[in-house]
Amino acid sequence: MNEHRAKKWIDLEEWGRGMDEFKLPSSHELAGKELKLRFNESNQVIKCVFYDGKTLAWGAYASLEKKPLSTEVYEAIRIAPDIYFVDFVKNAKANTSVSMALDLNNRKAIVFTAAIPNIKTIKHSFLSRLGKGVDLSAIKVEVRHAIINPFSPKEQIMVHERTSELIGKRIKYTYSRNRIYEHIYLNDQFYTWHCLTGAEAGLADTEFCEYFKIAPDIYLFSWREKIMPTFGVVLINLKEMRSNGKTFGLDISSGKYINFTMGSLAELLNETKY
Repeated sequence: MNEHRAKKWIDLEEWGRGMDEFKLPSSHELAGKELKLRFNESNQVIKCVFYDGKTLAWGAYASLEKKPLSTEVYEAIRIAPDIYFVDFVKNAKANTSVSMALDLNNRKAIVFTAAIPNIKTIKHSFLSRLGKGVDLSAIKVEVRHAIINPFSPKEQIMVHERTSELIGKRIKYTYSRNRIYEHIYLNDQFYTWHCLTGAEAGLADTEFCEYFKIAPDIYLFSWREKIMPTFGVVLINLKEMRSNGKTFGLDISSGKYINFTMGSLAELLNETKY
């Protein structure tokens, strides 16, 4: 018997401790910037004002006369020149987070809005959802593409495309000296994670995921877990061999919504060509 094997799936708050030893530092480089985001899918326009390195204002232009901008506490991480990961949990909705990849040089943004269900919904078992034609993950995620500061109301711009360039890769991620995982990117819908070292050592699972290409060798990767109420999104930089992003979910033991940023050093272990 392997005595080092994890005895249980640990709570999210406990799991998040120690996932940031190799995270890039928070960036204040967006402070003072005002961005206009026009979403391709709906033509909605959002005003985003970075007051300083920790506070931003966010709201739809169409409703500004009736509703002031909401103030949010955010964290930004500079992934590469003019490419930032920005993340916050809505003050008015503790179960909803907004995560953005901002490509300022090419004026492109991709925005993930994730909603974590309440504890009552979560208690519907995974088995109860099987065979009913419903999403096996209870987490709802909206993915939207935007033009940053469009020159005209009708300007169109290429969006960050979905990509298959990660598929077949097996990458080891070292979050701290005692937190090491590997990912195997199986296809355009699923990946497998496996804990090599840490509280979950020996555990593994296969989850839903999405991939987008942000720049050469820089990818946005997101996942939704089907059993634990957890959503994650990271920017993987294969030029610098590191990843940075966040995990958001419901801690089952405490009932609290937990959101934390994390980062790792990356190592390509092998690649399978299908």
